[in-house]
Amino acid sequence: MADLEKKQYIKDPRIPCKYGVKCYQKNMVHLSKYKHPPKTNKETPVTQPKKRIKLDREPTEEVNETGIKGDINTLLEKNKEIRPNILIKNTGIDTSIDSPNTSSNIDRISTRTPKNINVRDFIKQKFLVEMPDDFYQFWDFCKGINELHPEEVLKTLSLIFVGPYDVLAGKFNDVNEKLNEDYLIHWRYYFDPPEFQTVLKSDIKTGYHIGYFRDSPEELPIFLASNCANEDGTFTVMGDNIFAAVNFHLENILKTSDPFKKLKLTKFQSMLKQAAEKLNLSLSKNTEKIKRRNNKIVTRSFNKLGIVVPYNRKTQLGYRELSLGNMELHKLLNNIQNALPEQKNKYLSDLQGVITNANIATDECDFGTGIHLALSILAHGVDCLDRSIMLLLATNYRLLKREVFAKIAEAHMSNRKKGTDLSIL
Repeated sequence: MADLEKKQYIKDPRIPCKYGVKCYQKNMVHLSKYKHPPKTNKETPVTQPKKRIKLDREPTEEVNETGIKGDINTLLEKNKEIRPNILIKNTGIDTSIDSPNTSSNIDRISTRTPKNINVRDFIKQKFLVEMPDDFYQFWDFCKGINELHPEEVLKTLSLIFVGPYDVLAGKFNDVNEKLNEDYLIHWRYYFDPPEFQTVLKSDIKTGYHIGYFRDSPEELPIFLASNCANEDGTFTVMGDNIFAAVNFHLENILKTSDPFKKLKLTKFQSMLKQAAEKLNLSLSKNTEKIKRRNNKIVTRSFNKLGIVVPYNRKTQLGYRELSLGNMELHKLLNNIQNALPEQKNKYLSDLQGVITNANIATDECDFGTGIHLALSILAHGVDCLDRSIMLLLATNYRLLKREVFAKIAEAHMSNRKKGTDLSIL
């Protein structure tokens, strides 16, 4: 029997699991992708490794000028305990996150969601963030136009409601429950940072989508932005509420519309402006709230949205510049993406130096540096560094007490997809 099992294993076309007989994963995605050698009676049972220590408590009650709680020396020591060693192997990058520590080792739940969902609670529980009032007010505005099918109101603008709006549309009522990680990647596009939550998408397969952006998961969004995922990783700010974002999108459509369509769009825009005025919402692209946020930006990654982290300008604690400038980093990532196999290790070694310096910055409480590097790699689109992005983001977000963003980064980088069909339904 053992010989037969061995022959079947050799013929199995699947990828061999790097953990072999020691793998204890039950995740069906992992089991369908990787093959595992047959176990024998001589092999000892496998025990699950201990989890890494996390900084889940505040070292002291003292708050320094950066907004980070705790004595700096204590933080420096704690960071060394919890920061994983983010390395790129000389033989190439291990992009797999199928490891014994992965949080996705949970059997898929077979229960169903309630028939009548409390939308606010469901969104908070599944997407891990709260949506602002204008998110719900815009849905009510669309219901005022088409009470039975508000999700169809934006078709004239070539837009479709997605993401958390699927909850309001009843698409999550009485359906099979998903894994917690699945909700975090529902309509999450290839270049989307963890701070971004998609709510609208184009009905044309361009990858164009619009979403809310927030600097902290504990805060409401600051603005909405758009991105064309089939083009690049840059985002455009569209206003601080969804009425402004839709109006911004509508203005762009009007520039190229024929007279007949322009008449319909102008009528819709008039209703949109009246509703925004009644709700005291600005349709400006650059409001005072966005300007105040711009003053807090410590640097900008390749996505152009800016990074806001606790930063003391006197002591310069919280962020330091990367060891490569943006142009040099962009060139290096291009080289990695386009290199022949025999050339790739050289460029990966160069990037390893940048990552090592970012790790040192993390050890010394400059958490914004690792986030800057990871978000730039994410926005660039090089397709072999997802694991490095995940480790950099998860580590530094957790040190900043932004656990939700860490979870989103882990879920996204473990199942990052190109394309425009990104629903989990």
